[in-house]
Amino acid sequence: MSKSSNNNDSELIEKVKNGNEGAFNFLMNKYYPRVYASLFSFTKSKEDSEDLTQQTFLKVWQQISTFRGDSAFFTWVYRIAINLAKNYVASSSYKKQRMNTSIEDGEIEIRSYEGSELSLIHDESMKDIRNFINTLPESLKTAFTLREHDGLSYEEISKITETPIGTVRSRIFRAREAVVDFINKELTSYE
Repeated sequence: MSKSSNNNDSELIEKVKNGNEGAFNFLMNKYYPRVYASLFSFTKSKEDSEDLTQQTFLKVWQQISTFRGDSAFFTWVYRIAINLAKNYVASSSYKKQRMNTSIEDGEIEIRSYEGSELSLIHDESMKDIRNFINTLPESLKTAFTLREHDGLSYEEISKITETPIGTVRSRIFRAREAVVDFINKELTSYE
């Protein structure tokens, strides 16, 4: 995030703290797509991601007075979003919903015969890898997803998860190692 962007955010944040809804809407529109994409990587559901993104910005509006500026505004918003996602995924309603997924949602997309067999194998492999990543311990999955899916720096992940940077590096390393082991086992099982 550039300094001028942070300065613009600071001015807008002060306006929001004084109740300016227009300034809040501007900040929300600026960060909404990135927050939504990050939440989608957790939930794999458009509806759940949409709900959690809206909850994130509702919480931002309600708690804006607590933002001290110790980190970038974007980092603070992400921390709220990730915490909401973790709580949601841990909730019993999420687990029930995942167990009751309809057949329609669980079916593999039927492709035309024009697509290559390699494309189908790739898609199936990617689905298997995503499913494996979802089985990782929450701390590893969070760090790995923020780094590999969202492209955040170690420093940003450290701030979002409120974890020392060394721990973030270790978690990402362990998650990558687990994913590589999974891929190696999967590839050898197809041979």
